[in-house]
Amino acid sequence: MPFKYLARVFTIALAVASCTPAATNPTPTAPAPTATAAASRPASAIGVVIDPTMRRWYLVPDPRAPSAATMRLTFDSDPAAAAPSVRIRQTGVESPLAPSGNGNLWGTTLDLHGIAPGGYAIEVVERLASGETVVATKEIVISEPEYVVWTLDFEGDASSDQALANTAAIADEQEIPMTIMWNPRVWTTTQVSAARADAMLSWTKARVANGDELSLHVHMWTDFVRAAGLVPRTAPNWAGRSDGYDVPITAYPEADQRALLEYSLRLMAERGLARPTTFRAGGQFANDATLRTLAALGFVADASAVPAGVFGRLPYPWTLAADAQPYRPSATDANKSGDLRLLEAPTIGGNTYAFDVRTIQPIIRADLSYLAPAGEIATTRRAITIVSHPGTIDATERAAITALFEALTPLRYDQDKGPVRFVTLAQLAQAWP
Repeated sequence: MPFKYLARVFTIALAVASCTPAATNPTPTAPAPTATAAASRPASAIGVVIDPTMRRWYLVPDPRAPSAATMRLTFDSDPAAAAPSVRIRQTGVESPLAPSGNGNLWGTTLDLHGIAPGGYAIEVVERLASGETVVATKEIVISEPEYVVWTLDFEGDASSDQALANTAAIADEQEIPMTIMWNPRVWTTTQVSAARADAMLSWTKARVANGDELSLHVHMWTDFVRAAGLVPRTAPNWAGRSDGYDVPITAYPEADQRALLEYSLRLMAERGLARPTTFRAGGQFANDATLRTLAALGFVADASAVPAGVFGRLPYPWTLAADAQPYRPSATDANKSGDLRLLEAPTIGGNTYAFDVRTIQPIIRADLSYLAPAGEIATTRRAITIVSHPGTIDATERAAITALFEALTPLRYDQDKGPVRFVTLAQLAQAWP
């Protein structure tokens, strides 16, 4: 077993867009009705029921979601004479309601662009002979989004059917997308049988067809490096091995790093895999040369970065804080923001390898500390990347990972409980400002 390394307005339906909040000008209310119009208004309010399945939580819009909320209400009788509308009390943003063609069911879309995080009241307004009146109210909250990315690193060695089944079961049971980081070394070694490599490839293709993301992960195995036409190295290394697994990609010059990545992409294409756009280097070791190469090859995100520290025999090349957030790195300093067309998504959420339900508790506490507490609004967009390995997830680690994800359940946006969205690494790159 290779040495392993660190670590869900109105539904009614509301969907959200735009990354950066902008000033919102309140929609002017309708001008005062003339005496004739006022005389035609109802004398008393018309009862209304807001769709009881409407959600409470909404997110500051991002590029992956529309910019308006669709709202549906059922009135006791035809409300046309009352010219009903919905309005956000705090901002004045207002939208008239219109019949949906189904009895007294009326609806509208409500623009949420530029509305800052906070608690809001959506009011249903009717115009009566005596004036405006609010006949129903729905309390909602708007929050910055918080993202969780679950990455799965293939290490280049064999993964059993049982481990792959455990991995898939977690994703399916928890309804969490996976970023599957394929390692092409399985095709360049005699240590993994062709039958096992084919089984792993079939599993990966099926998961990608199901909506998971295909990504790339490489270790500097000597047989892999040699197959790429380069001279393999066995030092420096983080674990004292002699097979290259524990040699950082940073030990190779930039031209060699590019050759290894291009070779990996070619191997994947030859076997019917789509070209990945996200990456993680073995052992989390990457540098400015790695990031420049990734950007030049069209990758959109890297998840090699970790907080500063030491791994085995080697210090990490990273100087980041424990809660480091995604950034666009500099072409000359992987630790600093710059102008590379690539998102660096630090793996701050931990590595689940070899944990059980008890020992993973510190990781759970740390991950929760990076996010807004349950029931509270996030005022800052944040992200956590977590790493596991589809080759090591036995029953014990499966239980630990399940405990981690279940600890995040009270925060989930898809369950209308909070601002946390589970996304793939490529989706994070698209959503991040």
